[in-house]
Formats: sequence, C-alpha cells, structure tokens
Amino acid sequence: MFPRRKAVSELNHLVFVASALRLNAFILLVLVAVPCAIAQETVLIRIINNAVLVPVEINGRHFNFLLDTGSDGSAINTSTAADLKLIPHETKKIQKNFRDLVVDVTVVASLKIGNADFHHVELAEINLTPLSEALGAAVDGVLGNDILEQFAFKLSYSRRTLLVGPLARLGTLGKSIRLRRSRGQFLVSIALVSMPTELVLDTGTNSTNLSWKTWEDLTHVWTPKEIVEGIERAGNPTSQAILVCLPLVRLGSVTIKNQVVRAQQKSDAGSFSSEDFGGIVGSDVLQQFETTFDLQNNRMFLTPDTQYRSDPYRYVTIGIQIAKNATGAVQIMSVWKDSPAAHAGFKPGDLIKAVDGQPIDALSLEQVSGKLHAAEGTSIRITIERNAETSTIAVQTRSLLCVHDRPQPKKKPSIPVGHHAQAEVPSANGASSAN
Repeated sequence: MFPRRKAVSELNHLVFVASALRLNAFILLVLVAVPCAIAQETVLIRIINNAVLVPVEINGRHFNFLLDTGSDGSAINTSTAADLKLIPHETKKIQKNFRDLVVDVTVVASLKIGNADFHHVELAEINLTPLSEALGAAVDGVLGNDILEQFAFKLSYSRRTLLVGPLARLGTLGKSIRLRRSRGQFLVSIALVSMPTELVLDTGTNSTNLSWKTWEDLTHVWTPKEIVEGIERAGNPTSQAILVCLPLVRLGSVTIKNQVVRAQQKSDAGSFSSEDFGGIVGSDVLQQFETTFDLQNNRMFLTPDTQYRSDPYRYVTIGIQIAKNATGAVQIMSVWKDSPAAHAGFKPGDLIKAVDGQPIDALSLEQVSGKLHAAEGTSIRITIERNAETSTIAVQTRSLLCVHDRPQPKKKPSIPVGHHAQAEVPSANGASSAN
C-alpha cells in the first residue's frame, strides 16, 4: 500500500512540476515578446521629391530605404547586398509596373527602424540605380508591406517625420478609409470626377498613375480641358504617358480639387499590362495629409496637413523632364509635346549645365527643377551641352495644366519645388523630374 501511495504522490508531483514548467515557459515567452513590441517613437525621415526615405540599420550599418506601400515585399539594392556580403538563398518572381522579373532573395538577421528590430527579414535583390538617379539621392532598399503591416505609423511629409507605435498613441487619426488587401498590396476606393474605381495605395511613387483601361473608362464620362503629352518614366523599359488635371477626386469622404494625374499607355508586361489593374495613388495625393497607416487592419486615416502648401508654379513651367544620369549630370529625359521647351528646340539627352548663367553642378535635382518653374511668361536662359557643344537657349514659362483655376502670383516662390518624373520603384510603382 505504502509504495503505491508513494508512486502516486511522486506522479502527482511530476505533473505539478511539468505544469509549473509550462506556466513558467509561457510567462517567459510573454516577457520575451514584450520588448519586441513597437514602442512609440518619432523617426526623422528624408523627403526627396515626395519620395520618403527611412533610415534603417542592417548589421550595424545605416542605409536609406524607400517607404513603399505599393510593394508587397521588401528589397535591397544589388550593390548594397554585395557590399554587405549577403548570400542569396533562392530566386523568386516579382511583378513591377512595367515588367516581370526573376530576382535573387537574401536574408538579413536584423533590420532596425529606430528602436524597432525585425528579425530574419527576406529581401529581394533589385537594381535601384535608376531610382537613385531619378531622385538624385542614394536609395539602398525598399520597405514593403511585409514589414510595414507589422506596425501602425503616421506619415507627415511637411514635418518629415514617421511616428510609429500603438495606434492609440499616434494622436488625432482623422477620417477612416477602408483598404482592400489583394496579393500583398492595398487597394483604396476612389472616385475620379464621377467614376468610382480602385487604385493601389503606393507611397513609393511620387505621382498618381491611371492604367490605360481606367483612363479609357474615364473618358466615357469626362473630357479633359488640357492634355500634356510626351511624359516619360525613367528606368528600363520606358513608358509614355499623358498628364491631365482632374477637377475632383474623392477618397472616402475626403475631397481633393484640381489633382493632376498620369494616364499610362498599355504595357507589354507588369501590372500596367493587365485590364484588372486600375493604377496607383501616389505621394502627390498623400502629401496633402497626415496619413496614419494601420495596414494590419486594412485601413488608413487622413487628416488635412495644415502645413501643406500647394505650389502655384508646379505646372507653370517649360515642359521637360530631368534626371541625373550615371555620371551625376542633369539630363533631359523627355520634352513635352507642344510645350515651350519643344518650340525652343530642347531635345532628350541634352545636358543642363547652367540656368540664368548660374552653374548647376552643386545643386540637387529639386533645386534645378525649382529654377524651371515661375510665373507665366517668365524668361529663363538654359545652357545645355549637346554632342560636346554648349549653347544657351531662352525659353518662357507657360501654364500647362489646371489653367482654369490657377492664380497668377507675381513673384517666384522662395522655396523651389520640383516634380520628378517616373523612375521605376521595385513594386507596382514608378518616379524623375517634370518641368
């Protein structure tokens, strides 16, 4: 009897110990998980031509990654991956705006945004040189939705801040807009004039782009007053587009007036080749708001940014697109049809050397762009290099879009604001500088 009681007693003791160990293990897991939670923090970001560059840390080194809600996965520049001696472990297919690619995939043990540490992050290796040249700044990688949906954040273009943390601690949220998740991207319902559609939410591109099918449908219910032809996007392959001014755009209950958008030609590959793809909402729209992203719960919030000021000269210009080439020189990518620049004889490939007698070598792309915008009728002297020969051409600015509702200030703005064309970003995106 006694041995049997002792055995039962020992068995009960073992069950108790095992239960206690499981409980302690659970408590330990909870305690370990807490420090990994995203604490409230303000991350200072760079805004270059409305592209958001976020500082990240990989293996103790600091880089600039593009904030890109249009990309389902994150990526790293091929040269950056080589510099970090990262070794690919597989390949996969990805779709960009205008092409489909097979890329190497590598893994970093740790990627930090501020104090938030993400472990075992897969990164597609993509050549981001065209994007860097279009922006005039190094882009080392892309933060896609695989990372961005893990935390809530508020983006302010005017303050150049990214406030991350629990949604309840991100301040005033504004008007809620539901998002629809589709294949790693987020679609937002939008009304273009009177036509409802869905576009991909895309912070990775600086312009809102409509697909050829969306544009075709829109022209059945609305006729534009002005069309600018000859718009190019940087990268390979290039793609032609037009610019139009929409009198009214609605995002949920939020109304935007006189919004310029692009309408792309049909592409042979990539997202813009599909009839089911409506297009993308870019940072040209989002910059007007403080936008809170809660991607995990398929929603965002818009609060009008009281510090946002639209540039009255954005489309009072000469009609060229510029980007920095591989040597760092400012090169004309395209000349818009029937623009002042076209009539003056500018050509794609011309290198801009000076504006109004002032050399531009030390200027950023945005600063150069700003010199090409001014009140209508302003004469600008541009020195170019073509076939190793230099010449100076005088050209006058003209209102090219949204003419019907544009005030005509007398003075040139003190802070030059440029609009960069489209250099492709490694999602369903695209960005360069339009002048």
